[in-house]
Parts: sequence; C-alpha cells; structure tokens
Amino acid sequence: MLTFNDLLALEHVDVARVRLVRHRDRRLAPGRLYEAWRNDRASFESYQAVQARDVFGVGDLLASFVVTEAGKTVFVGTYSVDGVGTCPGGAVDALLKHDISGQVAYQLQHVDHLADYVDRVVIDWGAGTRSWAQRASNQPKPVIEIAEQYEPKFPGFRVFTRLIDDVPSLPAGWQQVLRSVKGVYLLVDVETGHQYVGSAKGADSLFGRWVNYAADGHGGDKALKAAAAAGGRRTYQVSVLEVVDANVPDDTIEQIESYWKNKLLSRTFGLNRN
Repeated sequence: MLTFNDLLALEHVDVARVRLVRHRDRRLAPGRLYEAWRNDRASFESYQAVQARDVFGVGDLLASFVVTEAGKTVFVGTYSVDGVGTCPGGAVDALLKHDISGQVAYQLQHVDHLADYVDRVVIDWGAGTRSWAQRASNQPKPVIEIAEQYEPKFPGFRVFTRLIDDVPSLPAGWQQVLRSVKGVYLLVDVETGHQYVGSAKGADSLFGRWVNYAADGHGGDKALKAAAAAGGRRTYQVSVLEVVDANVPDDTIEQIESYWKNKLLSRTFGLNRN
C-alpha cells in the first residue's frame, strides 16, 4: 500500500519535520476552500496562515490538504513555517470575513516539495477528521488516488445558487459561463428572506455584476445600502431567474427584470425600490 510518507521519502523530505494539515471548515460551504485554493490562492494562503491557537513550530513543514465538494482530501502543496506572530487589531479573515485580531499568524512560505503531486494526490485521512493537524511520522496516510482533480462541472443556471461572497472564488470555468450571458438574478437575504431582483447588462454580465456585490455588500444599490446601514453587512444568496443572449438590448433586459419584480412582489415585500 502506497502512503503519503512514501511519497515524502521519494522526494527526500524529512518526514519528522512534516505536519499533515487537512482543511475543512464547516462555516464555509462544502468545497469552498478548494475553490479558493484554485481561484483565489492569496485568500486561501492567508486563511491557512491564521489559527486560533499556536499549533505549528518554526521549522515545521506543512503538507496541506483540502476537502473538495465531493469529499476528497486532495494535496494542495507544502509550506515551510518561517515565523510566528499575532494578527493586528482590526484584522479580518480573508474567507470567513470575521475579526481575527490577536490570533496566531504564521509566516508560511510555499515550497516546491512534491510539486508534481499537487491537485493529483488524494489520501484517506481516516476516522479522526476532527484532528486536522497531525504529525506525518505517526500517520502514514494511504494514497487512494493519483489523478488530475478537475473542477466540478457548472450545474446549470436553473440549479446554480451561491452566497454572493463566494462568487469571486468560483471555479474558473464557472466564471467564464457567468461572463458569457446577460440576465436577471435574485438576491435573498439569508437571515430575513428579503428578496432583491436585479439585472446584469455590463461587460462582465452576471459574474461582473455579482463581484460588485461581493466587494462592498451592496453593489451601489440604495436599498441594499440601507439594509447594511441598519443591520451591518448582509449575507445574500444569489441565483439566476432568467438568462438572455449577450446581444439582447439593455431596455429589453430591464423589461424582463420588471416582469420578475411583479411576479415576486419584490417592490412591495422585498428590497426593490423601483
């Protein structure tokens, strides 16, 4: 049986230095961390570098794994622990968007060990999934797959839903699909259920419009700004109501948008103001 430690040995990596790290955060949607690693590496590495308690030592070598939406534990790279400090006051986590002031901040440097196995090796972590950081010398994890790990297929406009804050780190193929069409979309405040119907007519179509919401929480809309002012930044789920060809005139898209506002009564009970 091939183990991950066997791969380390083949690459002449000192197993005694290696800490196996398995990232799966139930505060994030399944597969969200894998999406971030693939499409927003800086945010993933910033997330990985911050911990609530001191768990790594300077000189450790981290072999990092991320759990995909399909539940696979995939190897995503090795990092040396070059230093340790504390997050400054007012620091915010790159993915969770919450205050991390005073938490442990590691100086991690990506290294090229096992580079040929990145996004290809899948291991069996075993039953102790709550123990997310383990010493490799004590845990010879079985390798169950060595193959290219492709991004999940876009589910289709009818099925697609995501939290708006997750949009910037969607798989690259999904981003391309969402850039290829204009259309009408629905935002739903996940706490209150209030709905907002909007349309995408800009150069980046649906994806570009949604990135604006992810950036500031309101995308410039007055009603969404007011909701944020009253209760803090809101968490919205986004979905697609109707897509149109990129050549459809903007005034036609605005008419379709108005139809959906009427159907959903989003002017009367939701967040639309016109």
